[in-house]
Amino acid sequence: MPQDDGCVIVIGGAGGVGKALIERLGTDRTVVVASRNPSSHEGITAESVECDAREISAVDRLLEEASAKHGTVTGLVNLAGSILLKPAHLVSEEEWDETIATNLTTAFATVRAAGRHMKEGGSVVLVSTVAAGTGLPNHEAIAAAKSGIEGLARSAAATYAGRGLRFNVVAPGLVDTPLASRITSSERTLEHSRKMHPLGRIGVPGDVAAAINFLLGQQSDWITGQVLGIDGGLGATRAGAV
Repeated sequence: MPQDDGCVIVIGGAGGVGKALIERLGTDRTVVVASRNPSSHEGITAESVECDAREISAVDRLLEEASAKHGTVTGLVNLAGSILLKPAHLVSEEEWDETIATNLTTAFATVRAAGRHMKEGGSVVLVSTVAAGTGLPNHEAIAAAKSGIEGLARSAAATYAGRGLRFNVVAPGLVDTPLASRITSSERTLEHSRKMHPLGRIGVPGDVAAAINFLLGQQSDWITGQVLGIDGGLGATRAGAV
C-alpha cells in the first residue's frame, strides 16, 4: 500500500507540533490522535482516543484497535515528550524516571507496536532534540533520553527494512510550543535562544510538522535510519557576522 494512503496515528498530537501536523495531513488520510488527556484535543478534527504511551501495552492496543477500525496503519508518529533543564546533580530520581518514561519509553512502545502491527510497511517518525547531538548545558537528562531514541530508531530501521517499514527521527531546536512556554515566556531567555540559533529565530510548530509530514509520505520512501535536524542550524553551525 502506498504510504500516502492508509491510517496515520499521532501520539501526543494535542500540542503545537501535533496540531500543525494534523492540519498538513488534511482530510485525504484517516488520522487518529492519541494522548493521555483527550479533553486537550479541542479544535482537532481528527479522531481522538485516550492512550498513555508510557504504558507499552497501551500503544500496542492503540495500533491494534486502529487497524481493526480503519484498516492498514501506514504512518505512526510519537510526539510525546518533555523538557527538563537542570544540571545532573539537581535532577531528582523522580524527575529522571519521568523523563525516561515520557521520552524513551514512549518511543520504544511506538517502535514495538509498529513492528507488531505495521506488517505492510510504512513510516514511523520519532522526536529527539538538538541537545542529543550537541552538548548544551543543563540538558543531561533530556539529552540522555533523546540520544536513546536516536539509537533506537537506527536499530529499528535495520531490523525492519526488509518489510519496507521505515524509522526516522526529527531533532528540533527550541520551538515555540506550549511545552516550551517556561522558556519562551521570558523575553530575556527568548532573546538568548534566538541568538543561539544561527538563523536568528526559534522554530515554530510548522517547521517541525513539515519535516514529519515529508517523512511520512511516499516522497521519502528511500529514507530510513536518519536524524533530521530542524534547528535553525544550531546542531551543525555557529552564528557569525557577514
